[in-house]
Order: sequence, then structure tokens, then C-alpha cells
Amino acid sequence: MNGFVAGAAALALSAVLVVAAATQPSVLVVDVTLEDGPRLVAPVPYAVARAGLALAPRDVRQLEIPELADYMDDLREVLDVLQDTPDETFVEIEGPDQHVVISKRDGALRVMAVDRDRARVDLTLPLGFLASAHDAYDRETGLLHTGALVRALRSSPRGSLLHLVDGGTEVHVRAW
Repeated sequence: MNGFVAGAAALALSAVLVVAAATQPSVLVVDVTLEDGPRLVAPVPYAVARAGLALAPRDVRQLEIPELADYMDDLREVLDVLQDTPDETFVEIEGPDQHVVISKRDGALRVMAVDRDRARVDLTLPLGFLASAHDAYDRETGLLHTGALVRALRSSPRGSLLHLVDGGTEVHVRAW
């Protein structure tokens, strides 16, 4: 192989690695502020989460949830419909004590809820993650494989996954 071809191959490989690193999150950032306590910001690299799960007890790696089995066909059907549905708001409920919006935006199911006490939840569930979560469930055994969920989060787009505010307590989970 001549020097030009080897150099071009190395440059192409570098470009692919940079693009992959720039488009896929590599860290899950958990940011917790307690009402009467300190703020904790914990960046958790996906590689560490995967390694931790590999060493975790079986009851953490596989969660037994037999009651999900009856709903898996319906969940798959809903996910298939959501994949083909354009971005839109599905449900909006506004009352004197609450406001709830469920929508699809940018390839994710989004749930926003605010109650009268101004507690707020913003949840973003990428459809790819939901499909992987569906696939991580074994109907025969009723087990949800948490390692598959961590792998699915790795392929989620960058951004906020959960933002919870309740009084002076705030929890923010972001893929970064």
C-alpha cells in the first residue's frame, strides 16, 4: 500500500470516528439538586454503566416483570404507528390544577406534566429506545434485560431525557 492510500485511509477512519463521537452520546449526566441539600452532578460514561451491570447481581441485570407480557403486542403496534406518525400533539389536558401534554417530536415520545403545586415532569423517550426496551423484554420468562436498555440509551440522541422539578428538588438526566 503506498503512502498516499495509507494516509487517505487513516484520514477517512479519523473522520468516521469523529463523526461517530459527535453524533452519539457517550455520557449520561445525572444532575440532582436537593431542596435542603447539595447539588450532585454525576457524569456516567456508558462504558462504565455497561461494566457495572456486568458485575451487578442477577436481580439487577434482569428485572422480573411478568405482568408486562400481556401488553407487549399492543406496545409493538403502538410503536410501529408512532414511527410512521408525523410530529404532533396527541393529548393535551388543561385544568385548574394540572396541565399535561403528550406528543411526538423529533423521533421521541414526549410527556410534560405540571400540577397546581408547580411540580413539573418533562420526559423524553426516544422511539428507538422504546423499541429496544420492547425487544429487551422476554415474554417467556417475564424478564427485562437491563443491559439492553443501557445499550439502547447509548444510541439515543443527545439532549434531555428527564427533567423533574418538585419544590426545591430538581433532577435532570441528559444524554451527552
